[in-house]
Amino acid sequence: MDLQAVRATASEIARAAGAVLMEKFEQPHQERTKKNDTDIVTEADLASEAVVLPRLTKAFPDHHIVSEEGGGAGIGKSAEEAEYFWYVDPLDGTTNYASNIPFFSVSLGLADKNMNPLVGVVYDPFSDELYSAALGHGATRNDKPIHVSPQTALRQAVLCSGFPYESINSPDSNIAEWKAFTIKSRGLRRFGSIALELSYVASNRLEGLWERSVNAWDVMAGIVLVREAGGTVTDYSNQESKIVHDGKQVLASNGHIHQQMIEVLRSSSSFTDS
Repeated sequence: MDLQAVRATASEIARAAGAVLMEKFEQPHQERTKKNDTDIVTEADLASEAVVLPRLTKAFPDHHIVSEEGGGAGIGKSAEEAEYFWYVDPLDGTTNYASNIPFFSVSLGLADKNMNPLVGVVYDPFSDELYSAALGHGATRNDKPIHVSPQTALRQAVLCSGFPYESINSPDSNIAEWKAFTIKSRGLRRFGSIALELSYVASNRLEGLWERSVNAWDVMAGIVLVREAGGTVTDYSNQESKIVHDGKQVLASNGHIHQQMIEVLRSSSSFTDS
């Protein structure tokens, strides 16, 4: 399969979906809750998905598609028969979008049937920045090569994280990790779109990111971006194979500070190997 051609097609689709999001941005939004009061979906999520899914299906009829707003249901060729899988988040950063905060993205990630990431596209329509990568072909922002930060000291690193929707009632709330990294780094940020945050790690805007309770559609594209930009992505115990399989943890960095971040995570009270 020509991964560069797949990358180009996915980029076009992401831009088309982003255009729909911008048409609806700063308009009154219709929203409903999903799992709880903080987990919402808007009409824009569904409108973006309505752009992405038919185009992916037409371009790649032999691929299986898993989209967040499809409830994780598969589209296209059956999961049993397909060799390749798309993981789609038509609007990553819905809470931001619903509040007219301009930090959100469209995320399209392709993996093989063993969930090895192959192609990633993340589009920020507000800034008109398109991040893309294909295995073995590097990563770009608006067609210009990007690379991770050369920073080697965690104390000088700017990091990013988020909190699970169920954090109020969960012992794995990420509060302990946040506190630990606050005193070990230059600063922490919480932006609210993990796909775009991973793109920032890939493009030398952040040195690292950690987060619990991620789904494949949240991170598949970003994993390709970070790795192709020269960074490292694992779970908290430095294993690559578990990241998108168990939906528990993702740790991304420029590679230089990866072990330092793992040590901080191990020292935090809620750390557990998964």
